[in-house]
Amino acid sequence: LTDHQYADGSWNFDHTRGPCEGRCSNPGTCREAPRAATAMALLPLLGAGHTHVKGDYQGEVNRGLNFLVRSMKVRAGTGSLEEPGGRMYAHGQATIALCEAYALTGDEQLREPAQLAVNYIVRAQHGEGGWRYQPGERGDTSVVGWQLMALKSGQMAYLYVPSKTFDLAGLFLDQVQRDKLGGRYAYQPRGNPTDVMTAEALLCRQYLGWRKDNEGLRDGVKFLLEKHPPDADKPNIYYWYYGTQVMHHYGGPEWWKWNAKMRNVLVDTQETKGHAAGSWKPDGRGHSGGFADRGGRIYMTTLALCILEVYYRHMPIYSQSVLDGFE
Repeated sequence: LTDHQYADGSWNFDHTRGPCEGRCSNPGTCREAPRAATAMALLPLLGAGHTHVKGDYQGEVNRGLNFLVRSMKVRAGTGSLEEPGGRMYAHGQATIALCEAYALTGDEQLREPAQLAVNYIVRAQHGEGGWRYQPGERGDTSVVGWQLMALKSGQMAYLYVPSKTFDLAGLFLDQVQRDKLGGRYAYQPRGNPTDVMTAEALLCRQYLGWRKDNEGLRDGVKFLLEKHPPDADKPNIYYWYYGTQVMHHYGGPEWWKWNAKMRNVLVDTQETKGHAAGSWKPDGRGHSGGFADRGGRIYMTTLALCILEVYYRHMPIYSQSVLDGFE
């Protein structure tokens, strides 16, 4: 991953135009989102404990964070990290990276940019609780998930996030809920439920306070595990990323069963030879394939790493003994 960082500190989903010089295949088609690519590359580095002040990749992380801070457009108490290829996706992902870096190090130089980025998300929320590609648009579950994770990262870093923002996000989830219990969710209101959006929405519900014994959560977890377990023949890294977090927080036998499949799929499919060693080859198009074609090898690798880091990157919401009984 660090071998594909650009000289200015950024990463690009089309990694072949940088130091890679085309030595590995499968670049992403989304070339106009360096902020999103940089944020996603930073997340697994931060998740493994590598910051700009500690760890084996201090220089790489420092350059990446500096790229994001330099890219921010500050206006009226907010800081935008939107870009043509990533829009609010890019902003949410970059906000997570800034907030996590600040939380891990307490570096006061990161406090202001992280807070400004959080403020931008708060201002960009639609009146009905959602977020989409542009500030103020009616929401979709895919974009909402990234913004809500960013706000929770800010809250965990002791930055200011209005409680009303979380309340409104809950109202949006009510609109995309497609069953009585709350175990199925759609991309937008009145849409059809999918496994991908159900996983993302359930993680949001967990962050917004649903207890483990919530009937909708139990039903949704059962649906994901029994009907859509990790399967190398049906790759969807985006779905796996959210599904793994849901199961990790839920814990118990459901997590053990999911993780036994998930870890094997990723370990078995990692590249082990040549210039691409250590990465994952993208597979899948659109939502049904986890956007792997758009993000390419960088996107696939960063999300795979985040999934494998879930044991220590995220404290489980319901239990601190999530690994008990698992071999």
